[in-house]
Amino acid sequence: MGDTANKNVLTAEVFSSSIFKQRNDPELKKFISSVVYGLFDIMDVNLDGYLQEDEHRRLFHQLGVPDTSYSEDIFNAIDLNHDGKLSFQEFIEACYDFFFSEDENSPNTLFFGPLVV
Repeated sequence: MGDTANKNVLTAEVFSSSIFKQRNDPELKKFISSVVYGLFDIMDVNLDGYLQEDEHRRLFHQLGVPDTSYSEDIFNAIDLNHDGKLSFQEFIEACYDFFFSEDENSPNTLFFGPLVV
């Protein structure tokens, strides 16, 4: 068990427990949604309400992810209905999965690009 006597120490157990409690907090989801909506809105350069692959690719470029690390597979994994564009709902679901899923094999682990390039 974590060191609960020392409030200045963040153990993996305490961190994990906190994330587990917070991932279903409606206020946290509301906050994340507003931040992610702002990001989505900025990325939607043609203002059609969807993200095409080139718009999605630009996010990676702006984050400093080398173009060679971007894969069409990342976009296709997020594009759940395979219509060639990302709706906000698809985008936010991928974002939530990135932050809160424990599935290391989820394609959404690449939501913001590979961690090691």
